[in-house]
Amino acid sequence: MKTASFIPIKANSERVPGKNFRMLNGKKLYTYLCEHVQTADVFDAVYVDTNSEEIAAYARQMGFIPIQRRPELAQSSANGNDLLGYHRQLYPQYDYYFQLFVTAPYLQPGTIRTCVETLLSSEEYDSCFTVTKNHGFYWFHGMPINYRPGILPRSQDLTPVMEETTGLYGIRGTSLERYRCRIGRKPYLHVVDAYEAVDINTEEDLKVAELIGKAIYGL
Repeated sequence: MKTASFIPIKANSERVPGKNFRMLNGKKLYTYLCEHVQTADVFDAVYVDTNSEEIAAYARQMGFIPIQRRPELAQSSANGNDLLGYHRQLYPQYDYYFQLFVTAPYLQPGTIRTCVETLLSSEEYDSCFTVTKNHGFYWFHGMPINYRPGILPRSQDLTPVMEETTGLYGIRGTSLERYRCRIGRKPYLHVVDAYEAVDINTEEDLKVAELIGKAIYGL
């Protein structure tokens, strides 16, 4: 079974200007995930989709294959499904397609390996992604979604709500083709802790990531 990983890294970003190039504990943000993918060493090929010459050069240095980002896929209106579908069209020869994001700097090599090995060895799952498991009191559109306020449970007894970390997604090529989505019909949800789940979307996220990097990962 052949696997490929695709890492999208744009030069532009809206909420945090130059986000992927920002320094995080002395290293550029985009380097963390790339190094962890290299250490995991579970993919037959790793592609970096970018509109940055700096990142394309870095990808080649890492032994990855750069893909020139199509202008329409660099727009904020483009999403992860659009990208992975396009990558499937470019490289249809793989059995499994994985998408990883550099905004998840602390996604660990062991997690990457576990997700890949679980998906490839399973007859039950057709896709996977990383999540956090949250025991909280959650509401949506003005309504509680995992408890009844009149019957107040202990927080540890609540039905947990799973939240995508947007760090890693993987899917069989046949399911990607069928559903045109990076999540298939029967996904495996791999739970990670809050530290590994850090995702950089705001300036505040960067500050939190700095602290976690120093306190938890010794950076």
